[in-house]
Amino acid sequence: MADRNAPASFTFEEWRVEFNQLATDIGDIANLPSTVNGVSVTDTLEAIKELQNGLSTVLLPNVIDFEDSTSASTYRIKMGISDDLQLYHDASNSIIKHDGTGNLNIDSTSGVNLQYGSSTKLTTNNTGINVTGNLHATGNITADGNITLGDADTDSVTFNADLTSNIVPNATNTYDLGESGKEWRNIYLNGALIDENGISMSHPTTSGVMATEGFSIAIGVALG
Repeated sequence: MADRNAPASFTFEEWRVEFNQLATDIGDIANLPSTVNGVSVTDTLEAIKELQNGLSTVLLPNVIDFEDSTSASTYRIKMGISDDLQLYHDASNSIIKHDGTGNLNIDSTSGVNLQYGSSTKLTTNNTGINVTGNLHATGNITADGNITLGDADTDSVTFNADLTSNIVPNATNTYDLGESGKEWRNIYLNGALIDENGISMSHPTTSGVMATEGFSIAIGVALG
């Protein structure tokens, strides 16, 4: 399409000629592809109509097909003034990239599911998250609030690490260490057993007799 110039000094006749030439340019199918959205077009208006039909019924609702992105300037969906959010696929991975101010939020009023092989592994809901499967962390874990481990005595907890804190019950004279049929085997102490009244039973550091202060010890001897 040729450039058209219509200065303010044009006479009415010059304006009419220029307008007619512009109308001819708009209807010139030599500047158009032979088909748009698979339909033959004969002028610009038909091309615009078919382009609109393609966007509303074919391209946008069904497929936007991009090739692999090899750089920040190729085959990416970008949003934000500085292209803060980008969605694309490179030669190996599908990537949601957030590079800008603020956070990347995934928000849903009905929850979010993260799946592996069509199997849901993490679910968010109005109270928190649920994890299905194993949970592995290579760093530190800090939990604020109550923690429940297991839902039956068939579950188990294994400590491969040393404890670096005291083990203190939530209430006095309420909880036991072990139970009938599930006794602890050996107890290794460096100190004394102290009851609620402060009365202690101490052990010798090398050898000798176990000393008691206030404890009553019953010893049963089987005679053969």
